[in-house]
Amino acid sequence: MEAIWDWGITFILTMQAAGDGSALLWRGLSIFGDETFFLLLIPLLFWCVSPQLSVRVSLVLLFGTALNSVLKIALAGPRPFWYSAQVRALTAETSFGLPSAHAQNAVGIWGVIAKAIGRRWAWAVALLLALLIGLSRLALGVHFPTDVLIGWIVGGLLLGAFLAWGERSWQRAGALGLARQTGLTFLVSLLLVALPALAVAAQASWQIPPVWAQNAARALPDDTIAPLSLETAVTVGGTWFGFTAGALRLWARGGFEVGGPLWQRAIRLVLGLTVVLAIWAGLGALFPRDATLLAALLRYLRYAILGAWITLGAPLLFERARLAEVPHPAAITA
Repeated sequence: MEAIWDWGITFILTMQAAGDGSALLWRGLSIFGDETFFLLLIPLLFWCVSPQLSVRVSLVLLFGTALNSVLKIALAGPRPFWYSAQVRALTAETSFGLPSAHAQNAVGIWGVIAKAIGRRWAWAVALLLALLIGLSRLALGVHFPTDVLIGWIVGGLLLGAFLAWGERSWQRAGALGLARQTGLTFLVSLLLVALPALAVAAQASWQIPPVWAQNAARALPDDTIAPLSLETAVTVGGTWFGFTAGALRLWARGGFEVGGPLWQRAIRLVLGLTVVLAIWAGLGALFPRDATLLAALLRYLRYAILGAWITLGAPLLFERARLAEVPHPAAITA
């Protein structure tokens, strides 16, 4: 692997030789593959555009992030700035690097959106975004070319699997009663935490090479790398359960009408995101953030509440506040 990594360092240094002027551009492009960006996009879609599309995007994001965490821990690939002190880290990353979650998410999520739009130009935009987001991660010094390439491949496989089986699986789940649906999605959420936890257990004897730790500390003096952390897995598990359980409950009562004038949709978005921020930052400040079991359970709860707010709490509030129409009683499918 060292020969591949050495070649990757040369490639990255060539991109970074363009100077700081291009760094802002690459940072801006990288945002379109960030999980934080998608967690803002998902409420926008759910409350203002299409709840069904929002659910599709969310399932690909959450399942893909869990899969990415397992692969990262299992493959234990360094970040370029861990491996070489010559590489500048232009953004903070503390997990393993292989495969790139940004590249994977770009293919999977923008592919789902392009499929929903159903136009050639949408696929062209999705492919261009995936390409540019992947390149941005190289220029920012946080991924090797191989990380990005494998991220694209995994994202493509995940997108293909979702397009082939996603609708069918959701319809089968829809044939179950609400209680069984909720129990099933809770078990899936536990699985999304358990698989990365098993990967961490398999790496119990692994230790960060001193050179990686030294280079990372030099590049990110305010951050400590934690490649075996389960924070992402717990976040995904909690968000999955809250989001899907809330959506299933909403579907059972008839869904959510996203129609209305632009000003009404804008009020929904601002009001809903204000509560999202209050849950995320408020509970984040109250709950412990150490490596204890209690902290993990509270983190799961925090993100479950956040997910349920997006798919159930906010829609019900919008209806009561007359910011959305009350849906017809007939259930909708995603």
